[in-house]
Amino acid sequence: MEAINNQLHRLGVDKITLFISLFSVIFIATFITYDAEFAKTIIDLSYQSIVGVFGPTYLILTLFCFFFLIFLSITKFGNYKLGGNEAITEFSYFSWIGMLFCSGIGGGIIYWSGVEWSYYVGNPPFDINAYSEEAYSLATAYGLFHWGISAWSIYGIPAIALSIAFYKYNLNSLRLSSSLSGLGIKDIESTFFGRFIDLIFILATVGAAGGTIGSYIPMLSSGFTDIFNINNGLYLDILVICLCVGLFGYSVYKGLDRGIKNLSNFNLLLALFFLIIIVFSSNQRLLLDTSSSGLLYSITHFWDMSTLGISEESEFAKEWTIFYWAWWVAFGPLVGLFIARISKGRTLRQVILGMLFFGTLGTWLFYMILGGFAMNLELSGEFNVVQSMNTSGHANTAIAVVKNLPLETIMVFIFCLITIIFVTTSYDSMSYVISYHVMKTSNENKEPGRELRLFWAIILGILPAALVLYSDHSVALDIILITSLPLMLIYPLMAISIYRELIQ
Repeated sequence: MEAINNQLHRLGVDKITLFISLFSVIFIATFITYDAEFAKTIIDLSYQSIVGVFGPTYLILTLFCFFFLIFLSITKFGNYKLGGNEAITEFSYFSWIGMLFCSGIGGGIIYWSGVEWSYYVGNPPFDINAYSEEAYSLATAYGLFHWGISAWSIYGIPAIALSIAFYKYNLNSLRLSSSLSGLGIKDIESTFFGRFIDLIFILATVGAAGGTIGSYIPMLSSGFTDIFNINNGLYLDILVICLCVGLFGYSVYKGLDRGIKNLSNFNLLLALFFLIIIVFSSNQRLLLDTSSSGLLYSITHFWDMSTLGISEESEFAKEWTIFYWAWWVAFGPLVGLFIARISKGRTLRQVILGMLFFGTLGTWLFYMILGGFAMNLELSGEFNVVQSMNTSGHANTAIAVVKNLPLETIMVFIFCLITIIFVTTSYDSMSYVISYHVMKTSNENKEPGRELRLFWAIILGILPAALVLYSDHSVALDIILITSLPLMLIYPLMAISIYRELIQ
């Protein structure tokens, strides 16, 4: 025990935060695996209650985040430079954009971009006829909407709040409670309120991390089954989890400069190569028509899509938009912590516009190109995506869409590789910021130790493993929304803190 205490002291670890965090991970995983049916019932009831009561609040919060960030970027506040006027940037613009995008999106963009439209086209809102030409345009628009500027606006509030606090007060640790420094509470990280906020962050991060990778594993297993002609089952799922944990453990052990940055740069180039292959393998005219009509609808229907479900109930908004906003809220502080760490020397305007423009552009490219390719397969009769979704599920359908490309085995391999690296870079970010999170505010270490980063990389694999053993995709997604609720209530406080910090 004394050896452990000495090691924790050497690493500058806050033992209270560490042990509460570790206990939370183990408790959630045990709860899910001990009594699967009971856990599913409780999680589903919690999900439905949250959507029913707080659903419109998520919609209002997202609009507030968007307009607040626009206000900051177009006013004098946008000139505020993180780290002071003499601060220089730590990473090149390309590397910064790569890490920003990879940490903020993860494997979800490549997973959902090819198949998400198929959910919308058969049940479009706004009294549009199912499977009509207008329904297909709106289906593309909703993909762009759910993964576009609104999502990055949700990320923006914690990113700005944490960036200001981290560099203004020259903090050694990076905690969510630091984002509320502008409220005037002295040493907020050490107060009961601050520790409670930090605990909420860790619980939300564990839930969001586990729910996300737990939902990607079936698709990766399906892809490896096709590539290597092996049986798909539990053992393959566990093998895929071990592969992902091993990769992001190695990457996070290497640190920001040699690990996460290099992986992000490589994956950005690989993703662009993948999209270029799709463009040249498709009917470019049909792809352009599909993309342009979806983009036009996403602009003309932006306000309608943003407010659907606020003034009156909407099952579509409950099932899709509210879930997505909850997903982004759950990941918001995590992504914000990481963006704060890599954004020294940049102005608030650069950070905001970088997120809103480059983040949105990256997701839109996937939805317009991969999503447009899949939609054109459906419209041309080459592959019935909607029918495959109903019979085989989204994981197998996502792989089946890619198999319609030339050199299908190679393209499926690249598709899975991009997904794994996206998952890896996202988990790198999680391990990095949680490691920061459990460090003492008074320690002299500017970076979390390698052992601490590797420890959290392994711990974050526990919940995904439990969800795979549980074998229910819906539970993984429900957990994300449940863990986002307490974080949503912190967003207004972060906005107040930002404003107070900037007017001082």
